[in-house]
Amino acid sequence: MAATSTDQIVSEGAGIARDMGEALGKKVEDIADRSKAAGAETVAGVAGTAEAIARSVDDQSPALAEYVRGAGRRIDQLATDLREKNVGDLLSAATEFGRSQPVLMLAGAALVGFALARVVKAGAAAPGATAPVAAVQAENGLPPAND
Repeated sequence: MAATSTDQIVSEGAGIARDMGEALGKKVEDIADRSKAAGAETVAGVAGTAEAIARSVDDQSPALAEYVRGAGRRIDQLATDLREKNVGDLLSAATEFGRSQPVLMLAGAALVGFALARVVKAGAAAPGATAPVAAVQAENGLPPAND
């Protein structure tokens, strides 16, 4: 009788854990998809900026303008990939790129780190800079950060 009761408790516990795992997985996927969409829009903005820069230097340096346009097209392709591919595919592609081009990956990571530091520094200087963070935390059911 005790073995049946124990088996039932283990079975119920496994079911609860499975349900929690599925719910958590869906929430993480939803947050990742929203972040991915926002990142795609940001990257597309960078591509647009590259095109604007290319137009502005086209008269003075056509070769430089063409180089910047090419970079802009590659950046725009990245934005398209971010919109269309799932998070797992993007992580696999990044891992593969890191293995095949470790120096470029390291340089890119340094560049991203520098850019993020600038964004954080600018955000910290702005009045009410923590409001967006608090809104994202509340929207995703996360507790507020302790200062």
